[in-house]
Amino acid sequence: MNALQATSLVKSFRVEGRMIDVLRGVSLAVPQGAFHAVMGPSGSGKSTLLNLLAGLLPPDSGEVALAGRPLAGLSDRARTLLRRRAVGIVFQDCNLIPTLTVAQNIALPALLDGRDLPPDRLDTLLRLVNLTHRRDQPADRLSGGEAQRTAIARAFAMEPGVILADEPTGNLDSPAAADFCATLTRLNRALGAAILLISHDPQVAAAADVVHFLRDGRVVGAFETRHDPAAVSAAYLRAMA
Repeated sequence: MNALQATSLVKSFRVEGRMIDVLRGVSLAVPQGAFHAVMGPSGSGKSTLLNLLAGLLPPDSGEVALAGRPLAGLSDRARTLLRRRAVGIVFQDCNLIPTLTVAQNIALPALLDGRDLPPDRLDTLLRLVNLTHRRDQPADRLSGGEAQRTAIARAFAMEPGVILADEPTGNLDSPAAADFCATLTRLNRALGAAILLISHDPQVAAAADVVHFLRDGRVVGAFETRHDPAAVSAAYLRAMA
């Protein structure tokens, strides 16, 4: 079973009285435990695709399924609960609560779901993101890289089957971005959640095992990265030509 399946997704928006086609029949699949990425230029539909995959927006047509469960037909509440419990999301802006500690920010999804995060789960996440020594530090005292690693741990808190990451390194310098990618790979291997990473950066996309290329609202190819940024960049340029 695929952890994430998108089939023939179409999405348009009305802008100043005219319809703009953003996604034009996008299909892709991420197997359980796999690490995939999506690359595309600005305006190609990457963020819209992520919002549809997360159930934050409905498609005009097509279907999204998480762990074999179609999102179509679910009530708003059911989609919210599925997203809270089965999907972790990492955004470019970490969206941490500045007055809460690292540990409290990581545990927040469980609190919102009316339960406590098990202490051993919290300890494991802190260890995997190398923040055990910062667990009681308020989020507003973290570096950019530390804040983003906290956001990664928070995304994994509820043991989701799918992690979606939308340009998560956009605000990080090169060393912090490399550290983020290494951390995401480590959690993927240790915890087994499937990951779909949205990025325009071949250095970041090369952390994934497979990258899908998006152009003008369509998937125009997929490439096994071999974790080689130069090969990813060359394949991307061919796909965009």
